[in-house]
Amino acid sequence: MDSAVAPRGMQDCIPDYRNIHEVEVPAYTDIEHHTWAQLYANQQKVLPGRACDEFLAGLDAVGFPPDHIPRLADISDTIERQTGWTIMRVDGLVPNYEFFKLLSERIFPSTDFIRRPDEIEYTPSPDMFHDLLGHSPLLVNPRFCTFFEEFGRAGVAAFENPEIDPAARDWLPRIYWFTVEYGLIRNPAGLRIYGAGILSSPKEVLYSLSDGPKKLPFDLEVIANKPYDIWHMQEELFVIDSFDQLEESFYAWAQGHGLL
Repeated sequence: MDSAVAPRGMQDCIPDYRNIHEVEVPAYTDIEHHTWAQLYANQQKVLPGRACDEFLAGLDAVGFPPDHIPRLADISDTIERQTGWTIMRVDGLVPNYEFFKLLSERIFPSTDFIRRPDEIEYTPSPDMFHDLLGHSPLLVNPRFCTFFEEFGRAGVAAFENPEIDPAARDWLPRIYWFTVEYGLIRNPAGLRIYGAGILSSPKEVLYSLSDGPKKLPFDLEVIANKPYDIWHMQEELFVIDSFDQLEESFYAWAQGHGLL
């Protein structure tokens, strides 16, 4: 599963609240560095012409090393200089409330472990390749970051405000899944990908823009009530016209439900 917001019962990680520069860097093996290099090379083959312009610009801005695993602190510093967002190390999936709280404070949680070589095509739990390559490039995009911070604030309200419909705690993970993880966007050159769950998987990249999955108009009321399957290729994807639409639509939706 390539998602930070997890279904109930799959959340047991507590964030590491130390400054990212105080967190020990794992002693990665040559095999682990090679796994990163192979994953990076695989995505470099499929992302051009398929990833959205904003993601590709962010990929250049972040500047991942192609042949070895980067330090979380280095990626965090690069992002912070551009948008003020930072990275926090976590062991794995973060409970939803803590995840929303971090986003509301402009902090993105990332693991610091890499998947096994036999999980090159797909990992059942998000690793640092998914977290960094999939998510970091859009953390240098101001418009996406505005949406992401608002999303976090709405999530905090869903847990802290007793007047809000408890169903919001289920709506928001669905919105996250069909936008941040599995979203498509229209760029001037055509349909492109911005969802991290797609962008960090070569098979998902190719499948998402094929005739296989249905491409649906962006409707947050529909998305908020739509269940998703984390174990298979996504058969239905929602398309935004721009990150302006994503932010403005989410803000209006969240306000309508008392979340912002």
